Amino acid sequence: MKNVFLLLISFIIVSCNDDEPTPTPTPFIPVTISSSLIAKRNLNGSEGINQQNTIITNETDWNNLKNQIDLYYQLFGINYTEQYFAETTIDFTNYTVIAVFDQVYGNGGHSIDITNITEYENNIVVTVENLLTGNANSVITQPYHIVKIPKTTKPIVFE
Repeated sequence: MKNVFLLLISFIIVSCNDDEPTPTPTPFIPVTISSSLIAKRNLNGSEGINQQNTIITNETDWNNLKNQIDLYYQLFGINYTEQYFAETTIDFTNYTVIAVFDQVYGNGGHSIDITNITEYENNIVVTVENLLTGNANSVITQPYHIVKIPKTTKPIVFE
């Protein structure tokens, strides 16, 4: 009787075993993020903007950048950002602005280029390259590239 009881208990225990394997989490697949061009040109180096990679997440910082650029050109009756930026009003509840400014060069033919923006599991990587490194003319230039991407809470890193 004892053997029958043990056999019955063993059968119940084995029957209760969950044979389905624990699902493995789906691995995160990197995604290229589409950006919208705001502006890609050359400043003349007199605007006082240092070489930098900048993430702008609010209207105050955006307006400060635009004002810093416009201040120099207003002396000549030019509203630079209105004239050369595809858009000047950004909805920061839905978008983040990425702005890269290169160094000031003593000649033209240079560019700074955001060539890729990729979302990974833990961050977003912005790839920045200098696709043009020419000796075009003897005018002082400072290349920049400004885009907007959908709002994110992930850290943004530049490479």
